[in-house]
Amino acid sequence: MNKRAFIKKIKEIAQQDKRRRLDSRYLKVMGFLVAKGFLYTNKKIHLNPNGHINLTDAIWAGRFVEPRILEVLPAAYERFKRHFSGDAETVEMLEQIIDRIKQKSDHKNEFYGISIEKIRPWFFIRLRDRRSKSLDERKVSKTFRFKPETVNILKKLKDQTGQSETAILENLIAAKRVDSSYKI
Repeated sequence: MNKRAFIKKIKEIAQQDKRRRLDSRYLKVMGFLVAKGFLYTNKKIHLNPNGHINLTDAIWAGRFVEPRILEVLPAAYERFKRHFSGDAETVEMLEQIIDRIKQKSDHKNEFYGISIEKIRPWFFIRLRDRRSKSLDERKVSKTFRFKPETVNILKKLKDQTGQSETAILENLIAAKRVDSSYKI
């Protein structure tokens, strides 16, 4: 390939990239991910925080325009499932990746060429809106049965300290964990 043909090929690829960056599928996906705080861009993009994203469109945008989309897509899907729709096969693939990340599995799976090691950090970032929690900040719902006296003591502590019952129990457990004389 001579120099002119090479330059012509580069210009064609640049034009194709320019057209793809103006595609509505790419703009919708990037608008959503930028609005939620997963990605940043120096281009002016209409933010789409409440938009509904088709997973096929998101994968297309990640494969052909912006590979960072594929890195953040599993984390975005995990935090905002109701904003995404797609065929059963794509959803199943995302669920498998998410399960492997939650289980801290060492499988060498990839999501369209993106390794789990590159995807994993996106599950633990704090987003702009602070409403959705990362995997390490989520609380787990548990139900306990206490004696009535214990419940009364807990209510009194709640009234005295102004903390929630959960916060009081968490503080007591943390104090016992630090106390070396406590035996389980």
